[in-house]
Amino acid sequence: MPESSTFRVPIIVWIILLLGLCYAGYWRFDHTFISPGLKESLTAAVDSANTESDILADLRSAQSQIHTTRDAEVEAMLQRAVLLMQSAEAARQTASDSSNSAELDKYIALQRQYKRQNMKVPQSLKDYIQSATQEEQQAKKNPSAAEVLDQQVAQEDSAQAAHLFQQLRAALGLPPLPTK
Repeated sequence: MPESSTFRVPIIVWIILLLGLCYAGYWRFDHTFISPGLKESLTAAVDSANTESDILADLRSAQSQIHTTRDAEVEAMLQRAVLLMQSAEAARQTASDSSNSAELDKYIALQRQYKRQNMKVPQSLKDYIQSATQEEQQAKKNPSAAEVLDQQVAQEDSAQAAHLFQQLRAALGLPPLPTK
């Protein structure tokens, strides 16, 4: 009988291969799997009908449901999108608010008060309101560099937030929102 050569792999090699396979499976799970509870919260957060307060409530709910590395990544993406939305809103608010318009509103309210009480509106008040209105209209026609910058920041932050929301929807397996 011919002698057959058998090669036996030591058991330690099988154990190392099995441990390596287990680690690779865990790593894949940790970097690709989104927990069901978090997925539900994030799906609610990226709904186009949500208000900012709804999104913030969903974000708070999502923070307690992070279990994997991928969970932390998508939750951080939502946090960044929310911060960009808030930044854009603050920049818009700064661009639209001016100290003159707030003061002008006070004087217009005072003028209405005079009219309601059937009193004659002082000429100085009328003149001030007219000049302030003209200044405000002129400021709208020729915005300052700071106002232009605020508008640009608001547009860029809004665009980045919309992009992040689209990425979140893709990560959650949702269809993309239609572009405006």
